Amino acid sequence: MSLTPQNLCGFLVRSRLMTPEGMRDMFQRWLADARENAANLAQFTKWLVAHEYVTDYQAALLAKGHGDPNVFFLDQYKIMDRLGRGRMAGVYKAMHTLGQTVAIKVLPPSRAKDPKMLARFQREARLAVRLKHPNVVRSFQIGQANNLHYLVMEYLEGETLEEVLNRRKRLPPAEAVRLIHQALTGLQHIHELGLVHRDLKPANLMLVPAPAQGEPDTTLRATMKILDIGLGRALFDENAPADEEQIELTGEGMILGTPDYLAPEQARDPRTIDVRADIYSLGCVLYHLLTGQPPFPGTNLIKQMVRHATEAPKPLQQFNPAVPDGLQQIVSYMMAKEAAQRYPNPERAAQALQMFLMAESQAATPIDEPPQMRKYLTWLETAPSEPDTPAAPVPVAQNLANLPVAQPLPSAPPAVATDAVSFGRQKTPEARRLEACAGAHRPTCSTDGFSGVRC
Repeated sequence: MSLTPQNLCGFLVRSRLMTPEGMRDMFQRWLADARENAANLAQFTKWLVAHEYVTDYQAALLAKGHGDPNVFFLDQYKIMDRLGRGRMAGVYKAMHTLGQTVAIKVLPPSRAKDPKMLARFQREARLAVRLKHPNVVRSFQIGQANNLHYLVMEYLEGETLEEVLNRRKRLPPAEAVRLIHQALTGLQHIHELGLVHRDLKPANLMLVPAPAQGEPDTTLRATMKILDIGLGRALFDENAPADEEQIELTGEGMILGTPDYLAPEQARDPRTIDVRADIYSLGCVLYHLLTGQPPFPGTNLIKQMVRHATEAPKPLQQFNPAVPDGLQQIVSYMMAKEAAQRYPNPERAAQALQMFLMAESQAATPIDEPPQMRKYLTWLETAPSEPDTPAAPVPVAQNLANLPVAQPLPSAPPAVATDAVSFGRQKTPEARRLEACAGAHRPTCSTDGFSGVRC
């Protein structure tokens, strides 16, 4: 039986997307606007979206006969859209009752049924909630509703570094340095909490906000945010192997990381790496930003891993003569084959890059919190937290994760060189200070083991 606008009105009330009174007022407005087309369901759904009664995503689900409120709500959050498409499942845009827009990652039921995966999700989500830094995506809350486990995160409106590279191919040195400096600053915060990212790549680095239409296509005003700290594909992809120790070498993009940006030791044994593998990955990303390609491009995973372990990448100036010699040295230190020859922590790498920051570069600062965010953060202080003990497996009910995707209507290196002339600016006081003690920023061997949380 085909649905009618009246049926859809019933679903709107059942789903709690509208009150009965609100639905009646809305429908009278529709009848006045539609006239002879009042029975046309397709036009009615488009009209609902155009007048912001529902979103495209909600309208598509209602038109398929979904009226269960559990499809549209998780606790105090109304689901507005599905953000994760393709292999990655269970990422949604949602709005809290106080008006704050957030992103919610929902653990797939197949993962929640595995006690080990559920415990891992709870453990890593608790760690993610502790991360509070302007260059790291923020996590707000862990919750459970409708037999679903979820993590509430900052909703970012911007574009990934991968999207920027696809459009611009490469960036001027000043932009590239500024972005990686921010990423290293965020990575230092992650490192200080005992975490290792393990998959730093342009797709996991987001720039907010994206350039507005008509503005210069530049990243000099954007803030870099590191995404997917620990809570990546192994947890949220239904098709990913659940047991990391059983993952084959050919599992490209899995726990091993992404081959274009993969540290040699991470390819050998991802369970034993520390933050220096993340520094290597950011060195590869910086190389890509400056040259327009990864250091070892290719499609054969094994060959790429061998090249990362044995081959020196082509000099930056071969692709981009504007790159200063000193910047080449920093990239080489970040990408040293042996972890002990790299910077020992992200802060030291960021200090080395600091001398190449443009004097007029804007630092990444927290954006002023709008009133609804302040209200939401106040609410979070009193919201119940997730229990510390792993939850038992739960039966799988009809839930968000099962819904169809709505279709849219070599030895210790020498001191770092201080060539900043190519940037066409006067050196900042900080750069002059660093110049005087550049030798202090050379990588040194680490002896503390850099123990981090690995799952």
